[in-house]
Amino acid sequence: MSYAPVMKTGVFRRIGVFVTVFLSALASTVLLGASAAHAATPLGKQNWVVSVAGFTDASGSNYLRLGYLVFDPSSNAVQHNFWTWSQRDYPVPVNSGDVYYCGEFQPGTNPRNNCAIKTAPGFTGDPNGHFTGTYVYNSTSGQVTITWTSSTINGSTTAVNLGETWAVSELRPGLGRMQLASDTYSITGGYAYGSNASLAQTSKASMSTVRATQRSYVYEAHSWNNKKITTVARGSAGSFTVGPAWNACTDGSCLGYVQKNAGCDAASCCGTTATPGYAACVQKLADSGDRRFYYLTGDFGGRRNSYEFWCECLSYDGCYLLNSHVRPMLQVIDDSGTFEGWVGAEVSPDRSGTRTMDGEYYGAFAMVA
Repeated sequence: MSYAPVMKTGVFRRIGVFVTVFLSALASTVLLGASAAHAATPLGKQNWVVSVAGFTDASGSNYLRLGYLVFDPSSNAVQHNFWTWSQRDYPVPVNSGDVYYCGEFQPGTNPRNNCAIKTAPGFTGDPNGHFTGTYVYNSTSGQVTITWTSSTINGSTTAVNLGETWAVSELRPGLGRMQLASDTYSITGGYAYGSNASLAQTSKASMSTVRATQRSYVYEAHSWNNKKITTVARGSAGSFTVGPAWNACTDGSCLGYVQKNAGCDAASCCGTTATPGYAACVQKLADSGDRRFYYLTGDFGGRRNSYEFWCECLSYDGCYLLNSHVRPMLQVIDDSGTFEGWVGAEVSPDRSGTRTMDGEYYGAFAMVA
């Protein structure tokens, strides 16, 4: 199991049925079907999943959008339904409703297979943001320019004039890719993948499908931590691998994996060399196998998944409730209906007690085969 961006911090089983998240504003455009005229859409693809970040070097002003883009070739209109998170609002993760339950365990022990999975706040419900606007696609330059003219956030609508230009490329037949090239406002990076597959629940891959084949998903990211913005080009930092080695939870709603020799940071788990018990903590980290726990839930509507991971040295005695890495994600599906990976957002504020914004993790990323 390789996972390039090493970060610390967990889990899953769905209790309840989740409704498909398809806003009525999209209903007239999302399911147009492959028979519609697609010449004016980027690479002929109407339906995209997208992650966008707006970062600054300073703490507090960072924000993320994760959602769906739908292009309408009949009118050059475009719609964007999304979830959005602001660092300033302290977006503390919530239980997803899923629990990674994987068999029997002894009462009073630390099973690691019976932990509630966390996701970003709001991601268990419908998108709280909606943009409408127009677009121009230039197939010669390989760019699409979007102008957003209306913004609705948490029910409040305002007129806007926000411009975005995206570089468009074909990752492979049946699957388009876009990366943010420039903008006229405050976004700094973003990734989108699109096809003509429906964005409805029916297009989504199950956890058993994701697990069935050993497959690597290539990582790319635009992230923020410690007042520093980092961009990782596609393929330059390894991949995220899912396959039969992952355990399936009892009800099939989720997957989990234990990585040994994970490279967990002793400084995060044990403090500094001056910290009482530092040497013993470092020794325990080595003796316990330096393990990291990964959890992936599939039990949401639409294209939603959620992913969480954390290092065991942060909590040997129970499910970790503090600074796990929390990543809501949307599945990437190609024209043939094949699952190809995810775009996602890292939403990991500091939950250790006394909040330190500088140490928080935020990011827009993609993991696509």
